[in-house]
Amino acid sequence: MRRDPLPPFQAEAAAPDLPYAQLAVLIARLARTRSLELHVGHGRSSWCKLAGGEFGARMGPLGSIIYVRGDDRTGLERLRADWDADLAQQFPGLALDWSRLDREGAPPPNFSLARLAGVSRLAGAFLRLRIEGPDLDRFARQLIHFRLVIQPNTRRAPVWPAIGARGQVIWPKGADALHRPVYTVRAIDAGQGWMEADVFLHPGGRAARFARQAPANAPIGLTGPGGGGIPQASRLLIGGDETAYPALARIIAAQDQKAVGECHLFGKDADYPFPAHPGIRVIHAPQGEAALAARLVRTPTKAQAVWLATERSALTPLKAALDAGAAPHAPDPHLAVYWTATPKEPPHE
Repeated sequence: MRRDPLPPFQAEAAAPDLPYAQLAVLIARLARTRSLELHVGHGRSSWCKLAGGEFGARMGPLGSIIYVRGDDRTGLERLRADWDADLAQQFPGLALDWSRLDREGAPPPNFSLARLAGVSRLAGAFLRLRIEGPDLDRFARQLIHFRLVIQPNTRRAPVWPAIGARGQVIWPKGADALHRPVYTVRAIDAGQGWMEADVFLHPGGRAARFARQAPANAPIGLTGPGGGGIPQASRLLIGGDETAYPALARIIAAQDQKAVGECHLFGKDADYPFPAHPGIRVIHAPQGEAALAARLVRTPTKAQAVWLATERSALTPLKAALDAGAAPHAPDPHLAVYWTATPKEPPHE
């Protein structure tokens, strides 16, 4: 029997042709691979709890009932979008008619408009974006990631996402398709209506090109927040390549001054402006993911929190080491694929 209160916001959809047993397997797999808190109710329902709410499914009169619950409307929409994506990948062609809180044609609850108020060059291959808007409170929470929503270069009149007839979010397609890269909230003052994000420069980067070429006060969209929160512990092991440097800086800045640990920089350069911390040693080891993994196998870390983010293949040896028990004091290590190298595409967005 469930004893904790339900999150106050909920959306659900019937899937009469989808057996609950198949959904239960999917939910259990997502809980295992993402280190989520799994709950099962008497073999008739399954759900995962995570920051901002939960997602799951239960047996219906026919097939299944799929649902999400959120602590607020923004969290609900974020969870629904993520759950929709997982379901679409596992069950292609599944069309869900979600119950909804918003009228057709309205913007999604987790979407807001802002403007690009300024762009400055940081030391190293980064641009800092100053974003201003009226609805930034939700980005000042524990979750530190968000998506920029950028119009295509050829589009003069903006086209933004909207709620569809079935409660789903309709994103522009084709020539109007929007670019939606993920970034870290590096600094924010929601009361004053601004936040900052740092963009890593690389050949072909669409967000960087937009930042360089956009006119003053160009409109941009924001969705989120999302992703993981900020780990805090007395002992830390964190690391990543350039795409993760802003998140690493945010994590270091949030630590107690008595915390100790290591921050491994796997990128080619290390001239990003990291905050100084008396107990956290910053180690520049270009492409050093495999070497760190080998060290962890030989000598398991005593860190109480582990946070690592880099390219997919470079993350593989670190995941294998941690799965083998290389971090016995960190029960829930955070391992994130921030990009995937391909022969034809630039590595970062």
